[in-house]
Amino acid sequence: MQKTRPRLFIASGLTMALKWNAEDDEQKKIMIANNAIKLDFLNKLFDIFFANDFSLVEYIVPQDTLKVPDDKFLSLWKPIERKYPKEIVEIRFQLTKFLYPKQFNAKNYEALTDLQKEKLTEVDATDAFKYAIGHLFALGDINFEGNYIHGPYGYASIGGEAETFFNSVRDLSSDLLKDFGELLFDREVIVFQNYRIVLKNKYKVPPPYNGMFRDKEYLEVTYENNKDLSFYDEQEKLKDQMQYVYDHLISRDDYQQFWRSYRNRYFNLKARYKEAYAINPDW
Repeated sequence: MQKTRPRLFIASGLTMALKWNAEDDEQKKIMIANNAIKLDFLNKLFDIFFANDFSLVEYIVPQDTLKVPDDKFLSLWKPIERKYPKEIVEIRFQLTKFLYPKQFNAKNYEALTDLQKEKLTEVDATDAFKYAIGHLFALGDINFEGNYIHGPYGYASIGGEAETFFNSVRDLSSDLLKDFGELLFDREVIVFQNYRIVLKNKYKVPPPYNGMFRDKEYLEVTYENNKDLSFYDEQEKLKDQMQYVYDHLISRDDYQQFWRSYRNRYFNLKARYKEAYAINPDW
């Protein structure tokens, strides 16, 4: 519906994963290799199915999160709590729930038991807070000079309903940082008031990084576990995700053909990264 073709960014959260999730150098190498293969998969997919839909499709690993010390991330959280005490109650609960889904298995804060509310104040959710603040930098709300070539009108991010709570943090943080961001970071800060698109429809489409587990079994179809894409047809939540793709993006037959055709390239790339990065052969 736009007069000119939009520019599409595929933004990876690799830098945040390396910073907060990797426990050693081996894990970092595996994360980097996996990320590169995923971006290659997407690159091939867009070349085949969306060759002329965008002016450019750019694959970005935002670096700005690396320029902010952890204590600065947390120092941002404290004034947000002070300025928006009512709003932050629900956001804090939802972010903590991402880390401890079994302990806080309720739809919203008010549905928690008194015991759960007490427990909520005791658990350590600082990683979730840092990750939420990190969205400001990964999705182009707050930018330092030299990050990448910026869109002149800002950006539009797209996510599922769970993204709503990260978007709330982005909104509240932006209000603070647009006024004193340069003082906090001691450098020029570029601020965009970005669009935040949340998919709300009959399909329960989660953020794309949200893999599904059941009883410690990874339910996604991968080249490693040899499951066929028809596996999703019997999985209630995952079926919705795939049906969204089939109905709105790529037909079932075309996507399944593409999936099968990429298989050899996946294993070839994985072998090359193992060799180049000296990754453990068991990976």
